[in-house]
Amino acid sequence: MKKFRHGLLALALTLLPGAAHAIDLENVRVSHLDNGLTLLVLEEHARPVVSVQTAYKTGGRDDPEGRMGLAHFFEHMAFRSSKNFPGTSLAGDIYAAGGEWHGYTWSDIITFFATAPKDDLDLLLRIEADRLGRLTLDPDDVEAETGAVISEMNGYANDPATVLFDATLAAAFQVHPYRKNTIGFESDVEAITHQDIVDFYEKRIGPKTAVLAVAGDVDADAVEARVKKHFGKFKANAEPQLPPPSEPDLQGEKRVRLEGDVKNKLFRIAYPAPAASSEDFPAFLVLQALAGASSGVSFLQNDWGTPAADGSALEGIAEDIATWFIASAQPYVFLVQGSASADADEAKIETAVQRALDGLAAAPVNAERLAAAKRAVKRELIFDVETTEDAAHQLAYFEAIGALDQLLALDDKVGAVSAADVQRAAQTYLNADRRTLGWFVPDEDGAPKAISAPEKLALAQERPGKAAPARAPDQQYAATEGDIAIVPSTLSPTISLRAVLPGLYDCGLCSKNDPAPGMTGVAAKGLLQDFDPMLHDIEDAISKAKPAASASAQSNDPYTRLEEIFAARFAPVETSGEAAPAFVAAAGPVDAEDYRPAIEHALGAPNGARRLAALTPSKGDIRVHIPEDKAQTALGYMTSAPALDEENALAWRLALYMFSHGYGGRLGNEAISKRGLAYYVSADYRSGADAGLVTLNIGVDPDKQEALLETLKAELKRFVAEPPDEAELAEAKRHLIGRKISAAQSNEEITAALAHDWAGPGLMTIEDFAAAVNAVTLGEVRAVPPAFADGDVVVISAGDENHGTDESDNRSQGE
Repeated sequence: MKKFRHGLLALALTLLPGAAHAIDLENVRVSHLDNGLTLLVLEEHARPVVSVQTAYKTGGRDDPEGRMGLAHFFEHMAFRSSKNFPGTSLAGDIYAAGGEWHGYTWSDIITFFATAPKDDLDLLLRIEADRLGRLTLDPDDVEAETGAVISEMNGYANDPATVLFDATLAAAFQVHPYRKNTIGFESDVEAITHQDIVDFYEKRIGPKTAVLAVAGDVDADAVEARVKKHFGKFKANAEPQLPPPSEPDLQGEKRVRLEGDVKNKLFRIAYPAPAASSEDFPAFLVLQALAGASSGVSFLQNDWGTPAADGSALEGIAEDIATWFIASAQPYVFLVQGSASADADEAKIETAVQRALDGLAAAPVNAERLAAAKRAVKRELIFDVETTEDAAHQLAYFEAIGALDQLLALDDKVGAVSAADVQRAAQTYLNADRRTLGWFVPDEDGAPKAISAPEKLALAQERPGKAAPARAPDQQYAATEGDIAIVPSTLSPTISLRAVLPGLYDCGLCSKNDPAPGMTGVAAKGLLQDFDPMLHDIEDAISKAKPAASASAQSNDPYTRLEEIFAARFAPVETSGEAAPAFVAAAGPVDAEDYRPAIEHALGAPNGARRLAALTPSKGDIRVHIPEDKAQTALGYMTSAPALDEENALAWRLALYMFSHGYGGRLGNEAISKRGLAYYVSADYRSGADAGLVTLNIGVDPDKQEALLETLKAELKRFVAEPPDEAELAEAKRHLIGRKISAAQSNEEITAALAHDWAGPGLMTIEDFAAAVNAVTLGEVRAVPPAFADGDVVVISAGDENHGTDESDNRSQGE
């Protein structure tokens, strides 16, 4: 025995020089085919084998609502049949060659990999080429595969730890699709159709979303030539897409509590964690080693939790306490997990875990602990890549999540991590007010009765129904008399009252510059039986209204700041000390003859004074900088226009629609639909005493602001160079007339529209309005663009850059 032990030692010493030859991922060759496919080739001649891995930049995060598990389902179908590998040859031919294959789906990727003798490289490449672009996706296979997927899913569902993991992640992420369960739920999986799979294949799988890694006993030049032959003719029909970083940074812990058939309590505590490409990633790996233990960065090696090591911060809190952290394309989670007895004190465990992590945030670790943690991480990085299959996996995986450069430099970056880096990472990510706590506890009272749910929509039994009595439709402005407009509206039992005051006032119900610059709206709504109290509330608000003080503070919200600049284009109006209504509107199931006297008795006869603010001259383009960082800035445009009651105002309204409306118009089509520079364009036409102001208010990401500005300018120039045509005019006319019919539906909307029209173009019936719109000629509309395009741009930027505020901005704010 003694001699045998010495023999083992001698063997180990003999192998040490060879062990120094770890697979060096930095030797990888990276190239891109013309169609966008990324090729990674790593020559490693130690064994006569080759490993091929294809990773696609899509996964469970891209599952549509109601089809959770679709990406995983597609992965299953991708092993079934293709043009050149019918039946089960996609897998069977690899087996026949003496190779091995597998695949998996995760939130960020769908991946397929195989290892075979090096002479079968061409076979593996042809299989992956067929998988990329020649799958048959036979409809007859869907039903069978549904059963296979559900079977796999149920295996996970039987594991309480997996159920708790899914529930905790769903709570940790409020918006981001990382909250989705990758394998799906049974109802979703059963709902997946053949067309769903085909659509996913066409939308998500293609050369641009594919990363092909080849590692083994190969020649890189020969591999590249073969890959171009097999993959080069595919068209780039799918674009890689990451979900928007929309997860709100909510402060305050979140909790999940499940009850079920478990003997002990299980817990999962999730903290936010950096993406693999983040500069915090190396420090976080060291932080994990200090908190529990290092698990490396391979998805395959992680095994859903690494037990806390002796001497770690979390050691001893629970018998099986562990940590879990994987590399991800976007910020994901760091888990502390374990179990406890059924009578364990949950609060005590939670407090102990947080105290341990707070200790890492409170002060830098000493040099000895830091060095040991860094050694542990570096050690696991070696275990991550022990074979060519490991190498191909790591290369493809990290490239698919946008972090290959991080992986290739990770050993050096871990070595450079300082104690301050670790402390900062702990302070940033492991806060108690950012954690999500999940518990799965024994159900002592027995499972409650299941809540039944319909499996299909019931079809109502036939019934004769009852015909509604014949009646005339509600008429707009049917009871307009003087400056009181009462619209009988029988659609709802609600009632809306709105008074308009000439001048700007402050009061409990007051809304300044509503319905037009220089005027104040006073509104209330309720049920019909609330009419008298509502009328009293408006009367009381008007009696207590005071002339509004001049605005002094400027908003730091980009959208609001832009609106302030627009409002400042109108000169201040003279406001008397005693407020009196100029116009009153009411809408609801009311009789005008009954309610007009009550309105006049309470508010007096409206004086009809349309005291609108006057538009001031333009002072040029404006740039404003807000010092605080903002996720979105703003871009605006304003140009002088006729007052809304002028004859050519309708031509301007039609032109405004053609240029921009919400998501459409010339600007919307170019900036939103084609270029994705903005989400929405708020277009408005504000009426002043003798002139109006057309405005555009656009929220825009800071890095897209200049591109959007250039697009806006280009579209304004094009509006002049390529004036509207007959088709655009016809569409705009249909829009204005249609909106007149459909825009104001609720009683509150009706009174708002009445007030707007009274202050602007004047009250008119739908028939009269349609006639006026249809009378506008193409020549009248084509006369608008030169003046329309001669306006001022307003740029609202934000951030900690050293920007000065333009003098023009100071003037526009009335400073």
